[in-house]
Amino acid sequence: MKNLAIRFKIIYLSIVLAFAIGCSEDIMDQIDANPNAPEDVSINLLLPQVIMNAVRTVSGSTTIFGVSTYVEHSANVRINPIDPWDVSESHWSSCYYGLNDLEFMIGKAEEESNFDYLAIGQILYAYVLSNLTDLYGDIPMSEAVKGSEFRTPRFDSQEMVYSYLFTLLDDAIENLERQSVGNPGNTDMIFGGDMEMWRKTAYGLKARFHNRLSNIDPEGSANAALAALPNSFYSSEEGFGFNRYQQESSVYNNPWSAFQNSQELFAVGKTLVDLMESFSGDLMNDPRAHTSFSLVDGEVVGAPTGANLADPSHNRYSQPSRSQMLYNGAPQPILQYDELKFIEAEAYFRLQNREAAFEAFQAGIRATLQKNKVNEEEIEAYLLLPGMPESSEELTLEHIIGQKYIAFWLYQPLEAFNDFRRTGIPEMSNPNGTPLRIPYPISEVNRNPNTPTEINDVTIFTTPVWWAKRN
Repeated sequence: MKNLAIRFKIIYLSIVLAFAIGCSEDIMDQIDANPNAPEDVSINLLLPQVIMNAVRTVSGSTTIFGVSTYVEHSANVRINPIDPWDVSESHWSSCYYGLNDLEFMIGKAEEESNFDYLAIGQILYAYVLSNLTDLYGDIPMSEAVKGSEFRTPRFDSQEMVYSYLFTLLDDAIENLERQSVGNPGNTDMIFGGDMEMWRKTAYGLKARFHNRLSNIDPEGSANAALAALPNSFYSSEEGFGFNRYQQESSVYNNPWSAFQNSQELFAVGKTLVDLMESFSGDLMNDPRAHTSFSLVDGEVVGAPTGANLADPSHNRYSQPSRSQMLYNGAPQPILQYDELKFIEAEAYFRLQNREAAFEAFQAGIRATLQKNKVNEEEIEAYLLLPGMPESSEELTLEHIIGQKYIAFWLYQPLEAFNDFRRTGIPEMSNPNGTPLRIPYPISEVNRNPNTPTEINDVTIFTTPVWWAKRN
């Protein structure tokens, strides 16, 4: 027995020695690594993720739904109110998660000279970053998504953020001219690797961002927007958005449809309905009214904002049409041709070129109606309705922004909110007031001492963001 015990000890020591000798430094370095959380990901696998973050969790977040009620595109008809100071933190976190992944993809693409991926990353970064700053104002940017290097990043001014947005888009356009080692192909879930469409998107976003600065530099912003527009989308057949949501899926469906399916959250806003009627004389003269809304006793009935009257069965107020507008497979527009034409109209209007403004205004309406599958005969009839301007002399900024506001319904309330804060158009009717921004998330306030303390539940109604209209 003693000899047997000695033999076991010898075998055990031999195994330990062999393991110690055979374990290289590389293997030892991997012992603490989690195989289910890889530290390196190829950019062709990362691209679909950053795209879906931008179109689903940023463009379709619950925060953006809340913005829809602020700008009165829709009205809350569930029992619990939606208060501007009680917004979900998901938008803030989704944006920064997305920016973190984009930062990684941009760096990796640059290392690999994969300039197509690099340009897409920069364009998406600009889009996500603009969402953050337009909602909150000053935000962490230069010290954000840097890991443990900056645990409490400083807040950069909105003016600085906008300067960086233009730099990102200019760099993206330049990178699209460079020879890339590969094309994203089908991993690009928006344009399928069509880099010319990404180039047009970059120019379109430049026009949008320049026009946003109409109160900062009226003439310069108009000229800069007009300079970018000829390089962007040429017709209503082109645009930046996502059209791969699945009608039969409860996972890969349009998030707005998912909200309504689960909670019957919203009805059509009365402000939207009234504005449409002001252009058409009778709402049913607007060809969109027949397909966009449900009817209540044969009529479209808008819900007043701020009333918080429960109507989950939609017997009192109209909701978006569940077959034509708000369905699981509905596409998510982000930047469309009709918006660009309205930007063009506004820019020419600021420069007092009324003829060019009127031409672009009518082109914007045509593009919007075409997007809603309205035929040419009905389009021409709409342009002659009593609330429409008949000539360039009759055109006003209220016409341009009002039609743009209608065009942004249902899925682009943030852009309508941005226009309202720039121009005060259309007039809002919420008796509780309209917020001018949303407050910083409580988690950021508690965690980061650099969070601006002057923005709170009260000042969001009185303190505009940098580019907004001042009273």
